Amino acid sequence: MNEESLNTLLKKCRETVDEIAAIYHYPSNITHLLYLIVPAFIIKYGFEQERYLLKAFTEIPVLILDTGDKVYQAYYSSIPEKTDNGYVTRKGIVLKHYQNIELMQLLDNLVHEFNHAMNSIHHEILEKGDRLYIRTGLSYVIYEKDTLKAISKQDNSIIEEIINTKQTEMLIDIINSFNQYTIFDSEISNTLYSIQSSITNRQYRSNAYLLQSLLCQELMKNKTFISTLEKLRFSGNVEDIEGWFDQITGVEKSFSRLVELLNITLALQLDISKGKGIKFLKINKIKKLTAEAMEIVRLFDQNCNYR
Repeated sequence: MNEESLNTLLKKCRETVDEIAAIYHYPSNITHLLYLIVPAFIIKYGFEQERYLLKAFTEIPVLILDTGDKVYQAYYSSIPEKTDNGYVTRKGIVLKHYQNIELMQLLDNLVHEFNHAMNSIHHEILEKGDRLYIRTGLSYVIYEKDTLKAISKQDNSIIEEIINTKQTEMLIDIINSFNQYTIFDSEISNTLYSIQSSITNRQYRSNAYLLQSLLCQELMKNKTFISTLEKLRFSGNVEDIEGWFDQITGVEKSFSRLVELLNITLALQLDISKGKGIKFLKINKIKKLTAEAMEIVRLFDQNCNYR
C-alpha cells in the first residue's frame, strides 16, 4: 500500500474510531491503538469486507472488568438473546487485567479478541432441533434453545486459539510494517513509534498458548492448512474441517486426536502453574503427548501437495 492510500485509510479509520470511542468512553490508550488496529484488519481481510469489519468494531464494545486474572487476561463474549425476530447475540470484549498493563500486552489483547469477533461475523448462529450453536471462529458453544442455558463448548476451541494467535501476530506485523515517517497524523505516528520501539525482532511473537502454538507451528506454516482454515473460518463454513483434515492424513479421527492432545497438554500446563500434582511427572507426560501431536502434524504436512 502506497503512502497516500495508507494515509487516506488511516484518516478514515480515525474518524470512525473517534465516533466509537465517544460512544463507549474509551480511555486514550485504547483509542490510540484502535487507530492502527482497525486499518490493519481492513488490510488483512480485504476492502471488500470493510463494511462488515467497521460494523463489528462499532457494535462490539471493549469493557474493562479489571479483576487481574493472570492466566486469562482478556476474552471475547457472545451471549445469545431471543427477540421477536429470532435469536441475536450480545457481544463484548472484556479486559480483565487493564491497570498498569504494558503497551504490547494491551495491543495483543485487543487484536486477539477482536480477531475472534471478526472471524465470527458470518453464520454466527446455528439452530439444530432444541439446541442453539453460537460460533466463535472454529468452535461452537451449545445452548438450550428455550432457556438459553449454556450446555457445553466444543473441544476444538484450542485450535481456534492457536490459529487466532497466529493471526494476531500477522495483524501486529501489518501495523509494524507501517512507516511512521510517512504518516501525516502525529498522534498515530507517535503511537506507531511506541509500538515499533517495543518490538525487538522483525516479526512479532505472541506469548499466548505458547506450547500449543509451537506444537502446531508446522501446520501454521503449511499453506494448504492455513489458507483453507482462514477461508472456512472467516466465512463460517467450519463443519467439514475434521473430515478434510483426516482425508489428508489418511488416518480416521486424527484431527480429533490432535485436538485432544492439545487440550491435555494445556490442562497439564495449568496444573503445573498452579502447583497441582507432581511436577516432573506432568512434564514427562507433556513430552510424551507432544511427540504424538507432532507426529500427526508431520503426517498432515507430508501428505500435502501444496505446503
